Amino acid sequence: MIRNIVVVENARHWKKRVPQIEFVSVEDYLFAPEWQDVRPLRLINLANNYGYLGSGYYVSLVAEARGHKVLPNISTMQALSKKEFYLIETDDLNAQIQKDLANITDNKYELSVYFGKNVSKKYEKLARMFFNLFPCPFFKVYFRREKQWILTSIRSMSINSIPESHLGVFLEALSEYTINRWGIKRLNNPARYDLAILYNPNERFCPSDDAAIQKFIKAGKNQGLDVEVIEKKDFAHLPEFDGLFIRETTAIDHHTYRFAKKAEKEKIVVIDDPKSILYCTNKIFLNELFKREGIARPKTFILSEDNLGQIYEQFSFPIIIKIPDGSFSRGVVKVEDPGELASVCKEYFKRSDYIIAQEFMPTEFDWRIGIFNGKPLFACKYFMSRNHWQIINHHAGAKDGAHLTYPVEHVQSVIINTALRAARLIGDGLYGVDIKVVGKKPYVVEVNDNPNIDVGVEDQVLKDRLYNTIMEEFVNRIEKSKARKDREPAMPAEIVKLLNLQVVR
Repeated sequence: MIRNIVVVENARHWKKRVPQIEFVSVEDYLFAPEWQDVRPLRLINLANNYGYLGSGYYVSLVAEARGHKVLPNISTMQALSKKEFYLIETDDLNAQIQKDLANITDNKYELSVYFGKNVSKKYEKLARMFFNLFPCPFFKVYFRREKQWILTSIRSMSINSIPESHLGVFLEALSEYTINRWGIKRLNNPARYDLAILYNPNERFCPSDDAAIQKFIKAGKNQGLDVEVIEKKDFAHLPEFDGLFIRETTAIDHHTYRFAKKAEKEKIVVIDDPKSILYCTNKIFLNELFKREGIARPKTFILSEDNLGQIYEQFSFPIIIKIPDGSFSRGVVKVEDPGELASVCKEYFKRSDYIIAQEFMPTEFDWRIGIFNGKPLFACKYFMSRNHWQIINHHAGAKDGAHLTYPVEHVQSVIINTALRAARLIGDGLYGVDIKVVGKKPYVVEVNDNPNIDVGVEDQVLKDRLYNTIMEEFVNRIEKSKARKDREPAMPAEIVKLLNLQVVR
């Protein structure tokens, strides 16, 4: 059973205003024996002073030492205290800032953020974007207009400094976060851990379909996981979870990578991890890695605008041209002659300083070997789309190729071993290794960091065991992660000092 509390200086005062929330005083949380060993526990820290060594700072510090999930955590407090950090983090918000503040006539503006909400609905999107970057119950963002609006500072607030005219919005936001977000259903939830699945049901080529997501949820429940599907807008809620499973197409300049980085920073078990995303989403990196390790791959040449003429010494037509970070066959074209080559390269060089030329290896199908935790998980043949040279035909109305799934033990060992070699160079996450077989020799085309797992395709052999295997490993990794935390010093020196002061009192 997960217990949820809100820590404030004066619990009695706030209980009268919001009786459905359990309020605990700062003194009780820090020093009363009943709170020292409660697990699992989630708390919102509304103590007055988030500054270094202030009461709010100690509440979050003690919470993390006890293994409690706390908002805000220490890393968020530190981020809000360092101007050089939050100015970099908020660079991506500049366009929204200019748009939302365009009609303000004054040269200064203060944006109050209460759990991602603002007293004015027209600034709520901007407030939510700041809250996603800095999950803190309340803070103010200060702007100054020069040639355009400039963010000058971000400062955490005290609950006592909230204007009376804002209290209604604040209490509504607090209630929505604690009651609606955490949910009454969680109070009697026997699950040991919380797992988030990052998923976009509107993505055309999503790595898992809706039916597979439901299979993962069911499998998670069987393993003692409370699985919740989250979306891009839920970034601020990520620290509430013990694990993150990314089931969206990943990219470096994308929210999926930010989620993975945030999870890693918060010591949340994540599949796939930032390193795997970084490695797998760039085909130039993979080519150099395979070349160094002696893994057979289609003949490849890295093109720039300066060496484009050398391609004729390397290949005969047709030639495959790829943008380095393409996915699901997008950004991959077959060129038949010099004119088509020049046209495609001109377009691709607008997107990347370097692109990839690869020999055309026509095959009836590609193997996709699913590797998870360093072991083969599934083996599929993906056949080429009818009258097309790729598995996926992006032309309107075209049908994708057929598929056949085999027991891993029925696939030639040379194919499985090649896939394992390639995947181990990346890590121990969930990968899909694409292989072409020409003349009985396997060639690795690429390693994907979030391979498709759809009902009736990749799970055709293992069925529910496939989903259970992945969820079981999440539990294993979460438990190992928590065991490592338990071996860390139970209390930092500054907390010991605080507790000693309490004894003296």
